[in-house]
Amino acid sequence: MSAAVLIVEDEARSRRLLRDLLDAQDYRVREATDGEEALQALARDPPDVVLLDVMLPKLDGFAVCRRLRDDARFGHIPVLMVTALNDRADRLKGIEAGATDFISKPVDTDELLLRVRNAVRTRQLHDERLALLRRRETLFNMIVHDLRNPLLAITLCARGLLSRSRSEAVRHLTGLILDQARHLDAFVGDLLDVARLEQGRQPLQRTREDLVELGRAVLENQQIVADEKQIRLDLAAPRGACPADVDRHLILRLLDNLVANAVRYSPERTRVVVTLTPRTADGAPCCIRVEDEGPGVPLDYRETIFEAYGVVRRPDADFPQTGLGLAFCRLAVEAHGGRISVGERQPRGSVFTVELP
Repeated sequence: MSAAVLIVEDEARSRRLLRDLLDAQDYRVREATDGEEALQALARDPPDVVLLDVMLPKLDGFAVCRRLRDDARFGHIPVLMVTALNDRADRLKGIEAGATDFISKPVDTDELLLRVRNAVRTRQLHDERLALLRRRETLFNMIVHDLRNPLLAITLCARGLLSRSRSEAVRHLTGLILDQARHLDAFVGDLLDVARLEQGRQPLQRTREDLVELGRAVLENQQIVADEKQIRLDLAAPRGACPADVDRHLILRLLDNLVANAVRYSPERTRVVVTLTPRTADGAPCCIRVEDEGPGVPLDYRETIFEAYGVVRRPDADFPQTGLGLAFCRLAVEAHGGRISVGERQPRGSVFTVELP
């Protein structure tokens, strides 16, 4: 099916000229004579491109463009502003309103058709990307479903073996199996949550939580892995509670990912410290710091590590490091309106800092 173009123009002669040009190129053309009529036409049947005159009765082109950009249904539709205004201030006003491109009056036929064609292609690329994202989400859901069933079977079998065996060696190895099953289950959860957070489809369920209690729960969960490397886990927190209005599930996962990473990359017989600082009376954000004594994160990779599937080449590793855990952390923190960063710990190690407003 050919692309649809909505012409918004109050002058009948100009409107007819634009329609004839586009009809000849087999576009499906619709028309509106003022801003309010244009908004009604968009609501009925959104076009692929809008050709929008600036000087319109009732609502001018700038106001119409702002309305489109403020409406999630129409924000992705390319808007080509057709104008006799060539003043720099007018063009800046159009850019501020959200115009995709400009076409000057009197209209150059070749220029008009070229800009409309490019705008249609932009819209098509947007639609293709949306379709790709939907397919990716479907794939993620299938992966989660297909992985969690055997994971559950492995976990149940390992728990049964742990409860029946009297051999310390068997119990030790079974504990490691359970720990790795939990790690894989967390990765599967990260995969699903990253997809939801990227698409804004995981709304926060904020409750008043004590970060001290959450921190203790996470350190207890990571203790078995830390014991294998004789790593000491410490919680530095204020006396009493450290309250914050957060999504409990996301913050628990965030802490668990940060501590798990710290333990994974720390040498034996070192220390991992989680420090909690409550929000201050003057409005400074609540702060979570996770410090380790590992190799640290090279300066060039301190942004890359927070990207989904970002690759980090550590000098002490035999192969590049990839993952979703820190991408999840960034998305979870940003969903709370906060920020996450990584810095250097002296004399050795990394410091991950989370600020929650």
